Amino acid sequence: SASFQTSALPLVLVGLFRYGCAYLAFHTVVFWMVRSPEPGRMFVVLHETSEEAMIRPMGLERIGTFSSWTLMAFGLAFFTTGTATWMTVFNLNVPPLMNTLTVVLMPIAYGAAFITSTVVRYVIIPEEISMERPFGTYFKNYELVMHNYAAIFLALDLFLVQAELQWQFGIFPVFFGIVYVLFSYAYARRPRGYYIYSLLDPRINMAPVYLLGLLFACSLFYLGLWGMSLLITWNALLGGLALAFWVSRIVLFRRQVKDNPYAFQVST
Repeated sequence: SASFQTSALPLVLVGLFRYGCAYLAFHTVVFWMVRSPEPGRMFVVLHETSEEAMIRPMGLERIGTFSSWTLMAFGLAFFTTGTATWMTVFNLNVPPLMNTLTVVLMPIAYGAAFITSTVVRYVIIPEEISMERPFGTYFKNYELVMHNYAAIFLALDLFLVQAELQWQFGIFPVFFGIVYVLFSYAYARRPRGYYIYSLLDPRINMAPVYLLGLLFACSLFYLGLWGMSLLITWNALLGGLALAFWVSRIVLFRRQVKDNPYAFQVST
């Protein structure tokens, strides 16, 4: 855990960067999502009828998605590790609880952010394109933070700090995934409840296989970053280039799909 507080850069800059990331997450959740007067847009599966419907969530309902949970984990991870960084700057003893939270939250953020970016780029947006549905929503500010910037800033932090990750920490993203799945089941069973993701509906064929695959993938993405951390430790230039290439293959900005007219339209 102490390795999260070492860097070739002055720790003051690392502390500022981490608190900046934590504030970005807070601002995105509170001002661009929960308090935004503009409703979101989600295609969900209704629990009672198993039919797909488009809903326009407002307020707290907008933070029920896995990507919202990922963003909150990202913000908490950077707030916790950023606070520990500032305590180190001022030569204060970092409480064991804060070290523990850092070791738990950072792997969760790594695994969740990288799987979120990957799924949005390679599953969700291609599905929208194949169904000829407008997908301009995915390029709004809050979506870009959840699906692009979270992974980018986590990768940047990993490169700058070169934390000594352990493969055993891969269990924490699995626990995070289990908690989210349980939340989804409870959420769907409330009045007028729905599944935000069809694969989380336990009534569909192969549902347990999909869920196990999802949990395994969360851990696998973290293990990929653990491998990157080893490569960076061995050769910072090579590891940094490999990590930058990986991130470039999972984030998606509008200019990359500017030839598709649906990238500039939003479902109403």
